Amino acid sequence: MRGGRRRGTGTSADQAPAVPAALPLPVTRAPRPDDARYAALRAAWTDAWPEALGAWGRFTRLRPPRLHGAGEVSGATSFAWFSLGDVEVSIDLEQVLHEGIEDHAVAVLAHEIGHHVYSPADMLTAGRMTAQVRLGLVDLDHRAGLVTNLWSDMLINDRLQTRAGIDMVGLWRRLGPPQGEVMSLVLRTDEILWSLPAGTLSGPGPHADAEAQVLARLVRTYADDPAAGAGGFAMVLRPFLARDTGSGGGQTVVDLPCAQHEHPGTPVPGLATASDALRPPVHPALDPRVVGALAATDDSTSPTSGPESGLQRDPVVSQSAGSTLTPADYAAVLQSLGVATDVESAAIAWYREHAARHLIPFPTTATPAAPETLLGGLDPWETGDDLADVDWTATMLASPVVVPGMTTVQRHLDSTTSTETDDQPVDLDLYLDSSGSMPDPRHQPAPIALAGAVLALSALRSGARVQATTWSGPGQIAGTDGFTRDATAVMSAVVAYFGGSTSFPIPLLEQTHLDEADRSGSTGNAASTTTAGSTGSTASAGSPARRRRRHIAVISDSGVVSMFADGAWSLPEDFEPLTTSAARAVRAAGGGGSLVLNVAGPPDRYVDMAPGYAVYTVSAWEDVVPFARDLARTLWGQNA
Repeated sequence: MRGGRRRGTGTSADQAPAVPAALPLPVTRAPRPDDARYAALRAAWTDAWPEALGAWGRFTRLRPPRLHGAGEVSGATSFAWFSLGDVEVSIDLEQVLHEGIEDHAVAVLAHEIGHHVYSPADMLTAGRMTAQVRLGLVDLDHRAGLVTNLWSDMLINDRLQTRAGIDMVGLWRRLGPPQGEVMSLVLRTDEILWSLPAGTLSGPGPHADAEAQVLARLVRTYADDPAAGAGGFAMVLRPFLARDTGSGGGQTVVDLPCAQHEHPGTPVPGLATASDALRPPVHPALDPRVVGALAATDDSTSPTSGPESGLQRDPVVSQSAGSTLTPADYAAVLQSLGVATDVESAAIAWYREHAARHLIPFPTTATPAAPETLLGGLDPWETGDDLADVDWTATMLASPVVVPGMTTVQRHLDSTTSTETDDQPVDLDLYLDSSGSMPDPRHQPAPIALAGAVLALSALRSGARVQATTWSGPGQIAGTDGFTRDATAVMSAVVAYFGGSTSFPIPLLEQTHLDEADRSGSTGNAASTTTAGSTGSTASAGSPARRRRRHIAVISDSGVVSMFADGAWSLPEDFEPLTTSAARAVRAAGGGGSLVLNVAGPPDRYVDMAPGYAVYTVSAWEDVVPFARDLARTLWGQNA
């Protein structure tokens, strides 16, 4: 059960956010034949499984645990661990023998089952608890995974000891007295909960009785709502955890009897949009649910009050009530859970979840199916006609003697228009501004990225293909490898960020929509452009894919001028709107174009420079997301 999390490192504001590294999954090997001792232990723990399930109710069902024998596991930090993604309990029998707890199978197994059916029970609850714990720990948020697991352990142990009659006291006694202030406080709390004399589990004093009394009330108060009490639990533990951790920052004495191990990439649906994830935690000494009327009294003389104890409310955090996690916080929570792969993947998951409620069907175009060929009558075949056109069967039936040009005939073929149609969705060519005036979508909520996700995912949902491009200065492009149906590749381009200057990628626009003749006549910048995150190739204008209609959508601000000034910052004196690459591209695309711009003042200037494009202006980036949803409805007349 012994678990913890590795410590993360800080980063500057312009770097990807730092998140704590989770413990690696234990490495399992092929099982070896059990000797008599392990065979008997395996049989005993297997027989104890039904009784452990019964501690949580007659109808509780969970597949049997994985009992690892000698040498089967390496890298495990505990003799027991659970995985919510795999819905599985694992026990290292070698460590069980080392700890001397082979006679406590029911207690250990029932505890691990409790993580699946009680706290946290599912990945969403685990994520919400971790988010609350991070708020409560303030500057020690890299220990969120450890504290979250410890909170669940306390809830589970109390329920098993008091309601199910499982001997958790005997298990803790066998594990021995705690080391350090954190575990001493936890076990002193258990002594209060279970009416045990001081020192029975927590060892010799001194004991933090005041904090233990508060934690005992907290456990009973939030027994049926684990996520709501997690933040307060972290606030009480924070000063003890800081002293246990020490100035060096390494884990010293916190030693838990179980751990959670999840596979990287395990989804946590609902976490990014959970409205209570940033609910400001309340210290139990100030929580009316915990201490009742005492919460309204003056706590200035309390020995546990002060900045270090966390009793003072943070006005900045209090304003976050009802807010959702930022992409950076979301990545940190996933890392604490052990399911994050990298910051980009976390950002992709965040924007996909937020965009889901805005998705609408993308437009489709009804096109006639291929013409149907009908057999007609017979026509004379004359000398000089293609020999392959001779209908020899009809010729021989007419005369057994073949005289070319006299007796030879050919079949006349007619065609008719099919009554069936194919619904072909309009492809999306999306360009998102990623200059220095835009927020980094990996750090904070970026409405421009969310709007791009809404448009792109709506297109993919309908069967359309998407080319997504994030652009900034010259040569700064991140995009897909042409038009694709790969949602991950599209979202990877959407969340990319440069933060540089502003220069629209005219060569890419020309390569996508204009053939060689059109490009050779262009006055635009023909300089080559490097692409991040792709090979830089796109479907050529003359390829079969060119026959599909495409809609060009650009989300930017005043920097969109570079789209019509061949990458420059201002329009030339002899500017001719109809001859720009952007104007010729939207005509060739066949599906229209849209410019969504965050600019001040009327849009007349941009309308004049962008023939063929519908220009929409917003006064704030927050207006872009609902506008992106309404844009498809307005352009194509489809309802969500």
